[in-house]
Amino acid sequence: MKLPFFIKLSLKYLWRYKRRYLFLFLALGFGFGVITVISSLKDGMKENLYLSAQSHYAGDITAVGFEAGQALDEHLTRTEQEAILAAAETAGLDPASIAIRTTIHAKNGGSIFFNGNSIALKHIVGADWNEEKSYFEHLSYAEAPGYWNEDSILLSRPIADELGIRRGDSITLEVMTVERHKNTGNFVVSGIVEDASVFGYYKVYVSRLSLNRLAGIADEDCSLIGFFLKNRKIIEQKRKNFHDALKTRINTGPLVYDRNSLSEEIDKSKTGLRVFLITLPVYLSEVAQLMDAIDLASYVLFGMMLAIIMVSAVVTCRLILHERTKETGTMRAIGFYEADLRYILQLEIAIMALFSLAAGFLLALLINRILSHSSFGWFPGFEVFTQNGKFTALYLPGTTLINILITGIALSLAAGGPIFRNSRNPLPEMLSGGAL
Repeated sequence: MKLPFFIKLSLKYLWRYKRRYLFLFLALGFGFGVITVISSLKDGMKENLYLSAQSHYAGDITAVGFEAGQALDEHLTRTEQEAILAAAETAGLDPASIAIRTTIHAKNGGSIFFNGNSIALKHIVGADWNEEKSYFEHLSYAEAPGYWNEDSILLSRPIADELGIRRGDSITLEVMTVERHKNTGNFVVSGIVEDASVFGYYKVYVSRLSLNRLAGIADEDCSLIGFFLKNRKIIEQKRKNFHDALKTRINTGPLVYDRNSLSEEIDKSKTGLRVFLITLPVYLSEVAQLMDAIDLASYVLFGMMLAIIMVSAVVTCRLILHERTKETGTMRAIGFYEADLRYILQLEIAIMALFSLAAGFLLALLINRILSHSSFGWFPGFEVFTQNGKFTALYLPGTTLINILITGIALSLAAGGPIFRNSRNPLPEMLSGGAL
């Protein structure tokens, strides 16, 4: 077997010419480190965005009842709820958890009053404290709640800061009823949520029962049923199966794939209530353009790093091979084939690359560690891509493998040319130390 001998020989030459390889080692390590930082932060941003949206919209697949022209246009009665849950079971949805919520958005009216001042709310969420206990226990709080009951309310920090509200204060919540009248209720602030993102800004949580009674709907009614799935890779297939099972039971809207299509279909729901099954990509379709811009920027940086790696590889290989012309000629003279020379030289590059990629990955870990301790909460609207205002890196095996393969291919292409030409030089010219 030639391989063990070739590996031993490659390690020997790599050590001998380590100073010449140092430039390529540093360039490759730095380039791969930057590439890893870019890809891990981008994956982390996408994951944080998804989790923020999943929390806000109450699941991976959300069944929402729409009836255009109504004071509360998101509404599900007990009949629709039973049909939805039965269809979910028939479709084999098998969710990890289910959230049943009543929601009132800015277009339906909602305000907070405290000490003579008021704020218009963007989102009022009525949730079952006990059923979603795990969710509320894992929220990030500026002032953590000690209890939840029918008179409790959780505020987002921007509301509390603007009105000067603290935990334990009594506030008045005003909502629009189904009869288009204004109704108010008094609540005690049990906690303040640390969320200034686009999803959490001017948002409050109250008991679903309390919100239903304020809005004038039945105690058991809701706006949506959210399903948190165990496997996010097959969400779209699950939604299709769910839709097939649901449309045989109640009036169901078509599957939509972006927010514009959803808005168009909702406008058609003027003849009665229709239930739509919505996934997060539908809600986030407007954010997709921003993610596309982030992807484009990452691809440009990725290309720049690959260019640096390829130029460094060409320069280093040409320099090293020029110095080793007599050495490679002697190897040819004592019986090494051209293919053997190429194999040994490529092994040198490959072994050096393994050490360099490992160093680059460690550099990425260090950079991401520094970034994870830096707050980016000052960047307007960027909170949805961060965790508590800080970047989080996500090292996905598939992404890491692709980075390694692309970097390896770029290195092989850059180094392959000089290695091939060197091995094909005429033997007399190599022994005389001739130029490449």
